Amino acid sequence: MRTVKSLIGAMGAVALICLSEPAIAGPVTPVTVSDVGVDWTQGEGLSLNIGGIYYAGPISMKLDGSPAIVFCDDLYNVIYIGSTDNFWRTDQAGANAYLSPLSLATDQKIAGLDYLGTQGAYAHTLTPALGAELQVAIWELEYGNVFATDAGFQSAVLGLIGNATNDFNAFTAAGWSYSELESPCNAALAGSITYTSSPYLDNSNCQIQGQIIATPGRTVTNIPVPEPITLSLFVAGLAGATAMRRGRKRIS
Repeated sequence: MRTVKSLIGAMGAVALICLSEPAIAGPVTPVTVSDVGVDWTQGEGLSLNIGGIYYAGPISMKLDGSPAIVFCDDLYNVIYIGSTDNFWRTDQAGANAYLSPLSLATDQKIAGLDYLGTQGAYAHTLTPALGAELQVAIWELEYGNVFATDAGFQSAVLGLIGNATNDFNAFTAAGWSYSELESPCNAALAGSITYTSSPYLDNSNCQIQGQIIATPGRTVTNIPVPEPITLSLFVAGLAGATAMRRGRKRIS
């Protein structure tokens, strides 16, 4: 119900004009979004130079009934807490298309921050400040003009941005992927809008909200390495077994 909507993004009428022609994404799949919520223990409300912010931090939801963590990459629109609006999920190429006209390197930094925040959110290790700092860092990479009024907070945001490439390298090494969850005002626009598209009901190329999703890949574990003497015994035993097998073949 839009009369009871909770704004994740700038509160107030802020129109963002499309800066470029919409990029065409890859395949898009309709998904049902439910149980949308925020966790104040891993995010916080804060004020930016563009106005009041209701909440900045990881957002939990269910996609087709499966739990998911997302971060907002559309500062100027809204998500309705508890809503089941129509959403579509793109592939990774679609996420890059949604984030155009940013460079691929910037897309990857955003994905790295999303990866760092998603890991923390699942483990419930984010402090309210860190969750908010990660979200604001994503917004700053996208818009370049989002600055927290708190100097210490802003310094932490810049530090996260400075390390985002390393976070993306860790993301790649862990085999994760990222995709885009988008909700356009018209289903026919799914996969063709961008984060710079005009806001809801402003014109025919508009969106309600977009989130970036980092999806876990393979599990990376530390495999114990045998001690040198143990490894030598193993190799010797293997050689002995091989010789015995060859001897048996000769007898038979």
